[in-house]
Amino acid sequence: MANSLKINVFLVPEEGQRFVFSEGDAWFQGRFRDDEKPGFFLEKIDVDCLITVTSGTVFIKGSFSALIDICCSRCLERAKLPIGSDFTYTLIPAKAETREDLELTPEELETSYYQGDFIDLTPIIFEQIILQIPMKALCSEECKGLCPNCGVNLNTSSCNCKLNVVNDRIAVLKNFRIKK
Repeated sequence: MANSLKINVFLVPEEGQRFVFSEGDAWFQGRFRDDEKPGFFLEKIDVDCLITVTSGTVFIKGSFSALIDICCSRCLERAKLPIGSDFTYTLIPAKAETREDLELTPEELETSYYQGDFIDLTPIIFEQIILQIPMKALCSEECKGLCPNCGVNLNTSSCNCKLNVVNDRIAVLKNFRIKK
């Protein structure tokens, strides 16, 4: 378990500093308030990145792979999904006149700022994890989901519900024809 993900910018050697760590769900869940816990668990994350510093500008180039435990959007069963990504960040020292309400140029959108002698990798890695969480997680592409009538999991059993059940509110449209 990593003690600290803070890097002293001024102690990074000229050839760069490799940073490798592995963490689990306790580290990840600790980033949330109790009333904001996500709907998934992070089983494990492995991060490998190279940090270089040139004239005070910090360049971070890395990758991560993780395994998450999340509910399938179709059948609501727990699923373990691999996620991962390569990432790059450019951090420059914050100036006194740097304000958040200034309009940013396209180049500045890819740049972040840091203050003091240390940078913390925790929010960078946390952001990368969140960006890779699928909007609709599936246990498999072939997942059949739940029966819309009786709610049985169609992956593990079948039901006798009719597939052509018509909603009473739109039944009147069943015989509607448009004349040409």
